[in-house]
Amino acid sequence: MKTLCISLYFLDDRFHGKGDDGPEWPPSPFRLYQAILAAVSRNGNIDESAFKWLECQPSPMILAPHGVYGQKYKSYVPNNDSDKQMDRQKRLAEKSIEPIKLTMNYPVHYLWQIRPDDYHVAEKIIGYAQKLYAVGWGIDLVAGSGGLLSKAATNDLISRYPGNQWLPTVHANLMLRCPKQGSFDDLKNVYQSFLNRFEDNVYRPSRKPIEFTETSYSRGGVPQRKFMAFKLLLPDDDSDRWASFDQRKVIEVAAWIRGYLCSVSRNHDFLGDSEIYVAGHVQKDPYDGKQPPRFSYLPVPSIGHEHADGRIRRLIIAEPYGGNGRYAGWARQTLTNATLKDINGKSQARLEPLPSLDSVIRHYIHPSKTFHSITPVILPGFDDLKYKKAEKLLLKSIEHAGFSIDDLADWQLRKAPFRKSSYGPRSYKPPKYLQKNSSMHMRLVWKNSISGPLAIGAGRHIGLGLFAPEAE
Repeated sequence: MKTLCISLYFLDDRFHGKGDDGPEWPPSPFRLYQAILAAVSRNGNIDESAFKWLECQPSPMILAPHGVYGQKYKSYVPNNDSDKQMDRQKRLAEKSIEPIKLTMNYPVHYLWQIRPDDYHVAEKIIGYAQKLYAVGWGIDLVAGSGGLLSKAATNDLISRYPGNQWLPTVHANLMLRCPKQGSFDDLKNVYQSFLNRFEDNVYRPSRKPIEFTETSYSRGGVPQRKFMAFKLLLPDDDSDRWASFDQRKVIEVAAWIRGYLCSVSRNHDFLGDSEIYVAGHVQKDPYDGKQPPRFSYLPVPSIGHEHADGRIRRLIIAEPYGGNGRYAGWARQTLTNATLKDINGKSQARLEPLPSLDSVIRHYIHPSKTFHSITPVILPGFDDLKYKKAEKLLLKSIEHAGFSIDDLADWQLRKAPFRKSSYGPRSYKPPKYLQKNSSMHMRLVWKNSISGPLAIGAGRHIGLGLFAPEAE
């Protein structure tokens, strides 16, 4: 068997395509499929059988350079309603633009394993890919190419590629559209509806594609933690202004979200034991061993810039490592547009989902070997003010969080924070059952890269012990 490889060489370092939850990266296989079809359709010579073959192939593996949010800005374009207002300046509409910035100048590769009987039709797809000129918006110019790779060549490409490997899997955080049987005919109908959008001087908007499937992708070679991210907005405010809370109130914010989910899970069907998974009520002493699987409620301090203020405007709800994502999906559905209230019943914030490429969230989740704490780590015991004992408690907390001591290469413990927007351990008021425990800031170096969100220590489910990767 050989591998069909379609490659995209971007002429610019910014990509503007968007998915349902904001900027999309890497470009979805369905977006590639549409782009190839559009490029070939320019001369009207289309082999339908080749596209119908491609739409039936399994979701491909994707090799893509790391992408980060670029500078967000607004543009103003005229609405197409000159019959109502002739003056172009008076019918300008605001358009928000938030591109993805490619951090490396490497192509994006899509890899399908195919059988020998299909080599001839794969060669047609390769020829079509060479006609590509744009993927995403019209300004996202590319040069397309392709080839059939042997098993050895495929393994060499994957092993040498300096970017990320994205593998189709189940219950991952990244959802990408992929073609399926019927996509080609559906796209033809979409194009016909575009041609017929004006009929007897009546405008009918062309319809959108509906024949595709959504496939979850995970970053290959790096343990993934399933989570959902949300932004905190001012309650009862239609302007979508962000709410902001002092980082030292991290435990209070975590309590608001936990309390809301507890009340919902008790009144509605939950997928498991809500008293454990949602409320975190465990029978045994949680500091003498591993806790059963449960949510971690992680308010997220703002980082990513030297002048970031460290205030809480976002939060993450995460499953343990190894979770399949169904509980995080339930949390997203339950919390969208939910209003959080404090212990006195006063509304504090309204929630809206955020993509994992959000300008702050991405600083907590990208793979790395080195992490440092943003909020202090609560050790599972008292260290008697002795560094050696604190190290032993640290290693115990590593195991409690689901890792092995053998996974850790090095560590550093100290009282002072690693970022100027963070605070020392005494600035945070832990709950009563943790007030006798020691707390420290830490830097952890792992033998292999892991991805966040990473939280360690006895307070890892309530926002304490939250780590961020360091640039390598």
